[in-house]
Amino acid sequence: MRCLLCDRVVEKIETWTGLFSRRQKWTTCASCMAKFERVSEQAYEGIRTIYVYNEAMRDWLHRLKFSQDAIIAHVFADEIKKLCSHYKKAVIVPIPMHPAKKRARTFAHMDVLLEAAGVRYTHLLEKTTTDTQSQKSRVERENSATLFTRNAIQLRKDTHLVLVDDIVTTGTTIRHAHEVLKRDGFTHIEVLVFISARK
Repeated sequence: MRCLLCDRVVEKIETWTGLFSRRQKWTTCASCMAKFERVSEQAYEGIRTIYVYNEAMRDWLHRLKFSQDAIIAHVFADEIKKLCSHYKKAVIVPIPMHPAKKRARTFAHMDVLLEAAGVRYTHLLEKTTTDTQSQKSRVERENSATLFTRNAIQLRKDTHLVLVDDIVTTGTTIRHAHEVLKRDGFTHIEVLVFISARK
């Protein structure tokens, strides 16, 4: 078995469950995983983050989003599955990608991350702009027009929702998504973001 990131051979002790599993087995070596830095202190109010945006995470995210290397979504699949399982009976709501961007990149990376982890999700939002927030200044982000609209999928307004995204910088994207759902009447919304741009 080879590491998804460096392609070195990794010896992995097989379990009985693994031997009879039909799922493809993926692994990442300890050396590569050690390069990822966990968040030591939450830097955003109301947003739970897991990893810091360092060089290793930058490279991983670039491969996933811009090199269409969907297979490396499996690097964090087990962890994402475990994180999402903590939200009992919640509906996982990924931040969507604009259809034009999805066509250009061939897949929506948040969907791929959740699917690799075997996490069920529901899209409640639609992206209204193809603008990239990372290319804007802080002032431009904070003054952005509404980035999302609510789609036609109906849920009870007391449904526990968990918004999930890959990375948070200023929090503008999450704030816009949260506001749209709140205006629609949802009262129990939590936020889980995999990567924090702040240390």
